[in-house]
Amino acid sequence: MALNKLAVAEAKSKEFDAQNAEAISTVWRTVRARLRRELGEPLYAQEIARLRVRLTETGAIAIIAPSTFDRDWVEDHAGARIRAIWAETDAVFREILVLAEGQNLPQPAVAASSPKPAAPEQDAGKSASDTDDEGEPRFTFDTFRVGPANEVAAAAARTMVGSSVPPFNPVFFYGDYGVGKTHLMHAVATAVELNDPSRKALYLTAEEFLSGFVTAMKERDTIAFKETVRNVDYLLIDDVHFIAGKPKTEDEFLHTIAALIAENKQVVLASHRPPSELLMSDNRLRSLLTGGLSCPLGKPDLDLRRQILDCKIAQAKCHYPVLDVPEAVRDFLAARITSSARELEGVLNNVICRTALLGLPVTMEAVSNALRDLQMSSEKRLTVDEIQKAVATHFGVTAADICSKRRTQTVVRPRHIAMYLSKTLTTRSLPDIGRRFGGRDHSTVIHAVNKVTSMIESGDPITQDIDALTRTLRNG
Repeated sequence: MALNKLAVAEAKSKEFDAQNAEAISTVWRTVRARLRRELGEPLYAQEIARLRVRLTETGAIAIIAPSTFDRDWVEDHAGARIRAIWAETDAVFREILVLAEGQNLPQPAVAASSPKPAAPEQDAGKSASDTDDEGEPRFTFDTFRVGPANEVAAAAARTMVGSSVPPFNPVFFYGDYGVGKTHLMHAVATAVELNDPSRKALYLTAEEFLSGFVTAMKERDTIAFKETVRNVDYLLIDDVHFIAGKPKTEDEFLHTIAALIAENKQVVLASHRPPSELLMSDNRLRSLLTGGLSCPLGKPDLDLRRQILDCKIAQAKCHYPVLDVPEAVRDFLAARITSSARELEGVLNNVICRTALLGLPVTMEAVSNALRDLQMSSEKRLTVDEIQKAVATHFGVTAADICSKRRTQTVVRPRHIAMYLSKTLTTRSLPDIGRRFGGRDHSTVIHAVNKVTSMIESGDPITQDIDALTRTLRNG
């Protein structure tokens, strides 16, 4: 009888493992499909398609990247989205780890089989997103290079860390994607913890804040969520534009920030737009955000790009001591990759993968081949923000109008043109473009592109506007 019970138990265990594996596989397919749409086919094929997923003995999900460079790219560029999509899709809360091939997995602890927590729990400066293989912080003030494009933001960040009472509150970093906002926020969190372990800093993306709040609402337990985000000395929230237009979340966000400011606790926020241009439905929240210190981060100039590149190469040499990047190659890369520090790092990673990983020298030929494979043209690389501002100026409206919900013809026409130009002049995916136009669905972008295309083909005078805008954007 005992043997029969044991056999039944083993059979049930195998059945459970199979079901668990199938569930994880199903969720991973959904995550990859979403990322494919959001990132676009070239980037998906290069970075996401090569990832593997497995369930660890701790019950966490390990996303396995081929190398440490790939792991860092995935964590920095897609980690938050992977965790958000997984949380939306999986019925079981699981910790998501992004690891490099061969990196040790965490030791067994308690399996993650409990329901999703009501609030996000995270120790700033300790997540996989900002530590290297030895557990040292990756994003610190020491690795943040300062130049004219970011010196105000860097000075404000250092000032708030060294002050017992916030000198400015809230502090709002804004700038295009890849200019260093997230690096600076992690640097603040890390410095706070190192300088005074008794003070607690919590870094969250807006998606994590939103996901935690929605989960708390569903489970009718918002107290735990409020305690998590309010019982800190520093609250740092990235990509706050994702909160805009969601009234209930805006309300909770407003009360959270107001409560922390009232208790002299530092609030640090970041977005791709200044607070005055965010499409907040709550004027109280807009007033609170604009009442603090707004710090722009712009595109790095040539000197700053060279500093950033030298820093990234020094960090890479920790993994590949024989790596030698000649001065001429450094100068070439710094002059050629002008859009953002993130793109500069991505190109460097690809160069290293084509040389150091294969035991080959870093030559101009190898760099040229890498740039050609990445389709890096010498033509100016435009951003959606630049297009929105240029279209707004051309038609006498504001960029905020173009991203708003207004349906008047004076706004709809420029909006459609801006969407059309964003699709034809950038490599952004349709879902990404939609998000940058006030959180619209990709089908709205498709409709706008088709409508403008039809007008061009019919000889509509709109063609003159588009030609003028295209010349302005490419020559600007």
